[in-house]
Amino acid sequence: MGRVVLAVLLALALAACGRPALSAKRVEIQADYPMYDSVRMLHERATLVVAGQVLPGAVRSIDDLVYTVYRVQVERRFKGTSAETIEVKQIGGTVGGTVYVEAGGIPLRTGTRYVLFLETYPDSPASLLNPAQAQYVLGDGDRPERVDPGGFEFTLASLEAL
Repeated sequence: MGRVVLAVLLALALAACGRPALSAKRVEIQADYPMYDSVRMLHERATLVVAGQVLPGAVRSIDDLVYTVYRVQVERRFKGTSAETIEVKQIGGTVGGTVYVEAGGIPLRTGTRYVLFLETYPDSPASLLNPAQAQYVLGDGDRPERVDPGGFEFTLASLEAL
C-alpha cells in the first residue's frame, strides 16, 4: 500500500513539473499625494485626527478602484468628530485572484494602534492624507512612531495643543 501511495504522489509531482506555477496577477496602482512640511500642516489639512486600534477590514470596490477598508476603534480624537468605530480605506487588496497594491503604499496593520490624519467624506470611508506622513504607530508609552522617514516626530501632548 505504501508503494502505491508513493507512486501516485510521484506521478502527480512529475505531471505538475511541465505546468506553470499558479500565481496571482499583480497590479500596481500609482497614486499622487500632497506632502506636508510639518505636523501642524497635516493637522490643519485633516478633517479628522484620531488615535485608535485597527480592526480587521474587507476589500471593496469604490469608484472603480480596489480598496481595503479597515475598521478603526477610536480611542481618542484630536480633531473632528466621529463614531466610536470608523472606516478607513487604503488602495489595494485581492479580488478574484488579482492582487492590487499601491506603489509606495504602507498598509495599516490589523491589531496595531495608530495616530491617523484623515480626510472624511459624507458617503465613503475616510482616507489617509498620504501613506507616508499621515499614519504613526503608537509605541510604548503612547509615543507616535513614524512609519516612513518622511513622517514627523511629535507627542500626543503637542498634537493635543494644536
